[in-house]
Amino acid sequence: MTEAELKNNIMNHDLDNSLENSLDNDIINHEQFEDMRDLFEEDFAELIRTYFTDSQQRIVLLREAQEANDNANGFEAAHALKGASANIGATQLVALSDQLQEYCRERQINEQAKLIENIAIALQCAEQEINKRLSY
Repeated sequence: MTEAELKNNIMNHDLDNSLENSLDNDIINHEQFEDMRDLFEEDFAELIRTYFTDSQQRIVLLREAQEANDNANGFEAAHALKGASANIGATQLVALSDQLQEYCRERQINEQAKLIENIAIALQCAEQEINKRLSY
């Protein structure tokens, strides 16, 4: 999905503007990404696969926490996603996860279904961008 398609998807699904605002940031911070690639060398591809598997599981946990109004588990999943995303330079995911953490602190996860969907979309965009960089 291109950035233009992503913005169109957001408008068509009437999602809030949290993701649209984060689109001003790069999907992936080039410097952070390359630093991690250099650090992990041949293990980097495995790190990325693990990141996407874990991140997709965290999206499931976020959805479950939202449906159950479980701010504590929502906060933990958002915090883990934010940290893992920061490590590889996924700046949009960091920003969106941080927003969700704040809503969990305010005990408002039950109102954040749209933000969680924005996080899921941002994860898809990050995966596409990273795969392009890795030529998958």
